[in-house]
Amino acid sequence: MGFSVGALTQHAYKIGDELNWQTKGEITCRPAQKPANGNIKTVGYFNCDNTKCPSWQDCFPVVQLALIEIKNNKIVSVEVFDPPAQVDEFAIVEMD
Repeated sequence: MGFSVGALTQHAYKIGDELNWQTKGEITCRPAQKPANGNIKTVGYFNCDNTKCPSWQDCFPVVQLALIEIKNNKIVSVEVFDPPAQVDEFAIVEMD
């Protein structure tokens, strides 16, 4: 699953992990600062680790988006997401 929240470091998170917000050098955060309550819902994309696939859409032709829910700065859920309208890549749907 790929998503862009916290320090943009290509970190491999699991459900229950706390997001990293520490930056060094060229590393930035998204959003620029951690929300006060640490609550965010963001759109993610399923990744395919099969090197024989030309693109991740080959493995996930129907299910391509996921909604990642972060509460108190911890990843609490990842669910298939079928938005009512087109969403921007890695959109932050909700934040507080």
